[in-house]
Amino acid sequence: MATDPKDVVRAFVDALNRQDWDRVGGLITPDFSYTIMSYDLPGAGTPMDGETMLKVLPGMLALFDGTGPQVEITRLVAEGSWVVAEAEGNGFFRGGSPYANRYANVYEVAGDRVRTLREYMDTQHTAQSFAAVRETE
Repeated sequence: MATDPKDVVRAFVDALNRQDWDRVGGLITPDFSYTIMSYDLPGAGTPMDGETMLKVLPGMLALFDGTGPQVEITRLVAEGSWVVAEAEGNGFFRGGSPYANRYANVYEVAGDRVRTLREYMDTQHTAQSFAAVRETE
C-alpha cells in the first residue's frame, strides 16, 4: 500500500517541530534537497543536502526558546508526489521576543520520504527578526 504524500509531509513537519533530528533524517531521501527560496537571506537560494540541513537547522533553532518555532500546517494540496503546504510558524526567541511567520512550502515525496523541500516565507520579516535577536546577544 502506497504512503499518502500528505501524511509524509505531516510526519516531517511534526519531527521538525519536536526537533527530533533522527526522525527528520529518517524521513528524507539520500538525494534530499532543501532550498530557502529567497535572494536576500544569507545562504538562501542554494540547495542544501540532507546532511547540511541537519547541521544548519539545529544551530538556527538554538536562537529560540526550548521549543523553537512551532509550525502549524493550515492547508495541504497534493498532486501526485508533490505537496504544497501553507503553514504558520510561531514561537519565541531565547530573549522572549516573538516570532511569527507564514510559509508556503513545496515538497516532493518519494515513497515514504521527502526528496525536495522548497521553503517560501516572508523573508523581510525573517531577516529583521533574526537581525534583532543577534544584536541583543
